[in-house]
Amino acid sequence: GWQGLIAQGCHSSILIIDPKTAQTIQVLERHKASVVKVKWSRENYHHSLSSPYSLRLASADAVGKIIVWDVVSGMAHCEIQEHTKPIQDMDWLWAQDASRDLLLAVHPPNYIVLWNGDTGTKLWKKSYAENILSFSFDPFEPSNLALLTSEGIVFITDFSHSKPPGSGGKKVYIASPHSSPAHSKPAVTQPTGAKKALNKVKVLITNEKPTAEAVTLNDCLQLSYLPSKRNHMLLLYPREILILDLELSQTVGVVAIERSGVPFIQVIPCAQRDALYCLHENGCVTLRVCRSTTPSPNETVTDPEQNVQELVYDLRSQCDAIRVTKTVRPYRVVICPVNENSAALVVSDGRVMLWELKAHASKSSSSLSSGLPPLYSPVNFCGTPLNQNQKCIPDLSLNTMISHSLISGVDSPRPLAGQQEVHLKFLLTGLLSGLPLPPFSLRMCPPLTTKNINHYQPLLAVGTSNGSVLVYNLTSGLLHKELSVHSCEVRGIEWVSLTSLLSFATSVPNNLGLVRNELQHVELRTGRCFAFRGERGNDEPAIEMIKVSHLKQYLVVVFRDKPLELWDVRTGTLLREMAKNFPTVTALEWSPSHNLKSLKKKQLAAREAMARQTTLADAEQSSVESSVISLLQDAESKSEMSQGISAREHFVFTDTDGQVYHITVEGNTVKDGARIPPD
Repeated sequence: GWQGLIAQGCHSSILIIDPKTAQTIQVLERHKASVVKVKWSRENYHHSLSSPYSLRLASADAVGKIIVWDVVSGMAHCEIQEHTKPIQDMDWLWAQDASRDLLLAVHPPNYIVLWNGDTGTKLWKKSYAENILSFSFDPFEPSNLALLTSEGIVFITDFSHSKPPGSGGKKVYIASPHSSPAHSKPAVTQPTGAKKALNKVKVLITNEKPTAEAVTLNDCLQLSYLPSKRNHMLLLYPREILILDLELSQTVGVVAIERSGVPFIQVIPCAQRDALYCLHENGCVTLRVCRSTTPSPNETVTDPEQNVQELVYDLRSQCDAIRVTKTVRPYRVVICPVNENSAALVVSDGRVMLWELKAHASKSSSSLSSGLPPLYSPVNFCGTPLNQNQKCIPDLSLNTMISHSLISGVDSPRPLAGQQEVHLKFLLTGLLSGLPLPPFSLRMCPPLTTKNINHYQPLLAVGTSNGSVLVYNLTSGLLHKELSVHSCEVRGIEWVSLTSLLSFATSVPNNLGLVRNELQHVELRTGRCFAFRGERGNDEPAIEMIKVSHLKQYLVVVFRDKPLELWDVRTGTLLREMAKNFPTVTALEWSPSHNLKSLKKKQLAAREAMARQTTLADAEQSSVESSVISLLQDAESKSEMSQGISAREHFVFTDTDGQVYHITVEGNTVKDGARIPPD
């Protein structure tokens, strides 16, 4: 949107993401079905204190409901319903002299409806002969609208907010030149080079329905007017982009992918420069910048059609691809409409990758090696040339990074004073990880007490199926930490303090039913992880559960077909590995009762007695020395009290027969207590 926020439909919710912090700052929930379209309202209208600007968003779902939201409050402003089929496309009217609240929507199969997004009132409705797939407004003329249908393109030239279009529009088809009788005669001059390659895929706009072998729109993915050129439009196919000149009714540019190249999913044309952001099936975002080619003055062209200025879109930058699997694939890319130099890519596993386009001054030899004419920085706003040693180009927006497209012919224009050759590259500046698919393991941090009230944070640890541990702050709902801890699914989490936790994961069993157990200790403040059980963990029965005692002193590790282990959490030492005849544990719980208070009282009394003896023995020493000694002893006794005390704690567990066992742990001694029979 114009304010820099990203809206993302996620199941039946809408997430509002702030790219600056890479955090989800709002969640809108009212839809009952999956959200299929989201559109930010425009911002280019007058607003004042009496009539303030509000963050307004329209969302449409799979059962035909459109909701207009007040994003800040999270409340639905109005709800719109016409049919029960998924909304194919929608957009706010950009010419907002009459009203800034008008929303045009495509209701399947063949209706376009204009709504008042403020009141939910239907203004008019118009049906067409073919199924409508999407539409595009002409950014230079509010009365022009193009519909992409199942059979061709319908051009509407009398679009108005006050009444529906009067006619059915001008229907045109895309056809190959060889299928048209007018182009059956051979050309006088044989085109060579780029022109020959272009003519192989050059297509014409005709009013006649094309024959079966002609190019049709069946696999057309997208139609869009170019905001950087009047009367130009692009058509996106999986393996090529066609640039149409609507005045000439023919193709003036083709971006084709090689046979081994990755097909397109989506393309976003820029307004500040004649450039295209393209999303490919491997998640790679590429930037292609236009270069016009005109015939050489020495070249004699007898066919007027060959005298057309052709548009070539050179690949200038691309970002890294993602690892595509059956469940992980790119969905959509969005570009900041204000700067046009930052992109957000949404991936099916919930990730949002934030890319920024950066410009760097480069040596003239770098562009020659790539075979492309160089890009130059624009002349400075103030008219002063850039310093020759200045490496960084201002990257406020796309038009401050690169100058207008060059016309490459025989005489390539030379850069003006102060212009530098520019090299563009994508930089990953943010990554927002959504929750992957379930299952999850959840554990809340220790509770709020009077002792930790000054530094307490309500943190929830979420173990995921891909081995990561996500920690959320439940006061703000924001992601506090994301740590890649394990190589397989996290099975359980236990907190050992307000800032550290234990998590365990088990690999897929081998032929013998043995697994690799991973038990990791994670320190949230530093992100440090280490294997709590050291070298143990390879080829052993799977860990079933871990349980930390109430005072966070001891840890019980329960295995599937192996006796349990008892560990000291503070020192990381193994206290006891139970005998082979130890019963199989089915459920286990630590008791909250302990003797820590009585131990502290005993230690306090012993310390006071020691202090009294020290005072009597050293009465002859100076007051300064005695105070220093007492301070040292006090500090030493306090550290002993914090580290040396091992309080007695208890846990109970049941076996497969239902018998209850009671175990007492104190320091490194483990005692078997009472047993309660199953009956």
